[in-house]
Amino acid sequence: MEVAKTVKLNSGHEMPTVGLGTWTMFKNPEGEMVRVIGAAIKAGYKHIDTAKVYGTEPLMGPALAKMIEAGELQRDDLFITCKVWCTDHHPDSVRSSLAQSLKDLQTDYVDMLLIHWPMAYKAGDELFPKNEEGDLIYSDDDFVDTWKAMEECVEKGQVRSIGLSNFNIEQTERVLSIAKIKPANMQIELNAHMNNKEVADYCISKGMVVSCYAPIGSPGRIWKEEGEPNLLEDETVKALAEKLSKSCAQVLMRHLLQKGYVVLPKSVTESRLIENINVYDFTLDDEDMAKLDGLNQNLRVYAEPIAKTSPYYPF
Repeated sequence: MEVAKTVKLNSGHEMPTVGLGTWTMFKNPEGEMVRVIGAAIKAGYKHIDTAKVYGTEPLMGPALAKMIEAGELQRDDLFITCKVWCTDHHPDSVRSSLAQSLKDLQTDYVDMLLIHWPMAYKAGDELFPKNEEGDLIYSDDDFVDTWKAMEECVEKGQVRSIGLSNFNIEQTERVLSIAKIKPANMQIELNAHMNNKEVADYCISKGMVVSCYAPIGSPGRIWKEEGEPNLLEDETVKALAEKLSKSCAQVLMRHLLQKGYVVLPKSVTESRLIENINVYDFTLDDEDMAKLDGLNQNLRVYAEPIAKTSPYYPF
């Protein structure tokens, strides 16, 4: 099966089907960001996924600006995704947080703006505001109003496409029911251990592109519990990788690409950056796909348990 290097969004814009996730870079210094972004662009990445909460935008902006100034790329070569954090759901905060992201990224527009989570937290400088008992402090901001503010940002030319992240079907339906601009993208945790099929199928039926974070199962996560499986060590995945002369990560991402999804692998290692984007030159047959489909365990590792008491908690 041929897999396209870009997919057309319902907004009319093209999204590259492999993007660079940057959450793992949030503790790295600016020099490291310059190195990683440079290596990624050289490897062929055009799609970069970031967010306010990652802390990467103030580092990424200068890194990209240096490459643009040096003539190594143009802004229109890139597809940049950023996200509205939970403390910024109020319409005024949507506008101010986007303005800050544009300033940090040193760009006049972002290609995709997502609502990061449906939960709304108290506005302020703290990303996770807590009371004296250590519990999160929520706000009553409704993500429907957040969406309307994002539509205004599109109309102003600050954003080209808008979408959602970590929303369930009922929440997505609420947005669709009031949207003047339909969501173009849903970003969710999705991999062979967590196929998220119900949400993914629903979003596709509504004309949304599904993008997958943790496409290889986030094996390096620091909160991994003892006994939890590792997709990269799965015997089925290893056997397919050996048969196809590919890495386990490449096999796992190809599996998702052939379903029509976008994948967002994360790495700061140059060899893996190169490996992760070289997924267009081989094909999984129907039997291979079925074997990988059979690995699903509905294993969600990004459950955001800190916010379980929010009325907008999606899981």
